[in-house]
Amino acid sequence: MIGKPAPLFTASSTKGLINLQDYAGKWVILLCNPTEFNAWRKNEFIYLMKHAKNFSEKGAELLPISMDPKANHLQWFYANARLGTYAMPFPIIDDRNGAIAQLYGLNLTAINHNTSPTMHAFIIAPDQTIAKVVTYPTLGGLQISELLSTLSDLQTNYRTQIQNVNNQPSGSNPLCSTNPIVGEYVLGNPNNVDAHLLDFVIYAFALINDDGTLTVYSTRYLRELANLRLENPYLRVIMAIGGWGADGFSDAALTPSSRYNFAREAKRWVDEYGLDGIDIDWEYPGSSVSGIRSRPQDRENFTLLLTALRDVLGEDAWISVAGTGEESYIRNVEIANIAPIINYFNLMAYDFTAGETGSTAGRHQSNLYPSDLGLGNNSVDSQVRNLIDAGMPSSQILMGIPFYGRYGATQTKTYDDLRKNYLNKNGYKVLWDNVAKAPYIVDPNGNFAYSYDNLLSIYFKGLYIAQNCLGGMFAWQAGMDQANILTNGMSQAIRDIDQLEDLLAKSYYLATSEQQ
Repeated sequence: MIGKPAPLFTASSTKGLINLQDYAGKWVILLCNPTEFNAWRKNEFIYLMKHAKNFSEKGAELLPISMDPKANHLQWFYANARLGTYAMPFPIIDDRNGAIAQLYGLNLTAINHNTSPTMHAFIIAPDQTIAKVVTYPTLGGLQISELLSTLSDLQTNYRTQIQNVNNQPSGSNPLCSTNPIVGEYVLGNPNNVDAHLLDFVIYAFALINDDGTLTVYSTRYLRELANLRLENPYLRVIMAIGGWGADGFSDAALTPSSRYNFAREAKRWVDEYGLDGIDIDWEYPGSSVSGIRSRPQDRENFTLLLTALRDVLGEDAWISVAGTGEESYIRNVEIANIAPIINYFNLMAYDFTAGETGSTAGRHQSNLYPSDLGLGNNSVDSQVRNLIDAGMPSSQILMGIPFYGRYGATQTKTYDDLRKNYLNKNGYKVLWDNVAKAPYIVDPNGNFAYSYDNLLSIYFKGLYIAQNCLGGMFAWQAGMDQANILTNGMSQAIRDIDQLEDLLAKSYYLATSEQQ
């Protein structure tokens, strides 16, 4: 069963109805013992209660199951836990008919004959696959310590996997000239990056010094990214130069000498770290909105800078540009002229509300289509259309996905933060805008709280990419999704969207239809 999806179930418990799907995104430990609820079982539950905090601190949910045909655990629960004798920090699931036991391959005859005192612990990963199965003759303090240690090891090495990694069916449209690709920017420690889920990774960032040389935030992290090709030899590793508020581009692009000096410096880094190319994240040519220097001639000079970079790096190197599809950006960039020079245009299809305060802060930041909850007519689709109309081939456009939630200019939360505190938790509720194909979160008073992307919106964006022959999808950025839940979804949306649809069918379609 290891690595396989955990069998789903819905069952009664001492805390109401339990649905395993509701625990997606969390570590879960199912504790099953196919015997009556005897003195041994009671002691095991007492030990679990004493150590429940240790599991909670590791982000794990305990789900012990009682398989007693007479459900004697209920009498014990009401006589002790309900009356305050014991604190009960977890539900006890009622499986008196052995349905869950059968799903998990346990011997049902032992339930009635009390022949097996063995405790089975099924450790379920956040992607709801079975990560480990361990058994104990009984569950005491020593065994619980071993279980906690096993859990820690699994969490340290955990990376969500998709099925048939080495033989991924393509999500391509037969009418398109190329197959789409998937990748992500990596800012900071790359320890959660799963090379098997991706076609490329982009290190963020290198900065331009006053003397024209480059400096990165961490050479160690850059080298660790490059080393991921030991896991996936086909992974392309790129270094991004720039970022919001990063200065030096206008000067670097100003003269033939400065342009080729910049290109040679970039090549030095490519050669030293064995990289596949460079991503230029100039935010933005011809604009000082981020506090950087700009000039009217940036428009033409940007094209010349990319030309120098191509001359020096060679025809086989990856060169991409990160930018937007807004009209203000397109006016300052020669889109049609840079298209033949670069491999990809990384469309930052998010942060639509980054500068908004007041009533317009509570709008979608990355909606696929316009809607009443969008910011005017701005949408991913409109920006894609703007770029294509300006001369960028659709096959060179990579659609960006935000791994965070935003409320205008004032608040952002990582996807990990959202999962922990805001996705149908603490009074917050997730809603779906079926026109925009975008989720959003409202606060306990029903007010717009955060715009974000989830697996359902990624699914629709994956369909859009295939239907419109886009080059693929990328995310900003890996560290905001430590469990690789959205990364896994992106990979499936590009490589095998039917698999993602199967995953979503039960958990989303009903809720979506109710909200329409």
